[in-house]
Amino acid sequence: MIVCFGDSITLGRPGATYLRYLKEAKQYCNMGLSGDTLLGLSKRVDQFLVYSPCQEFIIAIGCNDIMLPFLHSYSPKWTQVVDGLIERGSVPLPRKDSFIAEYEKLLCKLADKQVIVVSIPCIGENLKNELNSQVDEHNELLKKLCAKQGVSYVDFNGWQKEVIKSRGFESDYFMTKDTNDVRLDVFTTTFLGLSTMISNRRKLTVTVDGVHLNKQGAKGLAALIDKTKAGS
Repeated sequence: MIVCFGDSITLGRPGATYLRYLKEAKQYCNMGLSGDTLLGLSKRVDQFLVYSPCQEFIIAIGCNDIMLPFLHSYSPKWTQVVDGLIERGSVPLPRKDSFIAEYEKLLCKLADKQVIVVSIPCIGENLKNELNSQVDEHNELLKKLCAKQGVSYVDFNGWQKEVIKSRGFESDYFMTKDTNDVRLDVFTTTFLGLSTMISNRRKLTVTVDGVHLNKQGAKGLAALIDKTKAGS
């Protein structure tokens, strides 16, 4: 079994999970948790390792470390949500040096395992926004860390950028300030499977809301992971 740790992007709520499109999908276990951060995921990995002999992991985390501080002041409803996530243990590490130091600790815990690390995805399909500038800085260091640790690195962010640019425009649509609308997105995109329709309505390419993956984004990530696994 291959265990896939991540946040709502791995979970696929809202949007679509990449696990659905991986080859031999039944061999994968979805350990995505909405709103999770690197610190929260690392604690969950600690708990998991106590009782599981699993030797293969896919790690996709970091989006919320950058995005949660932004969302905290995005709207009063998001402030409440972010405060709740922090109280739960999903504490963000927005500073890239602290983030990479904690990521290295996580990889050291898994040093005797087979690990694939997925880059932090785009936050918003406007590739020039400030959040994506932070993502780029984090990913540059994350890629170097994976090389240092001998861990496979999947540049999903780079793939997203190529697909978005190939469409010829970048959408400014970003997650709604009303958290109730996110719940509606879960219903329409995850449970009804209408992620492509919602993306088209919002003029988005690989996401349903600027962050969470639509079917094209999920299939793209799955293909990159399958290619990495085949080459390892």
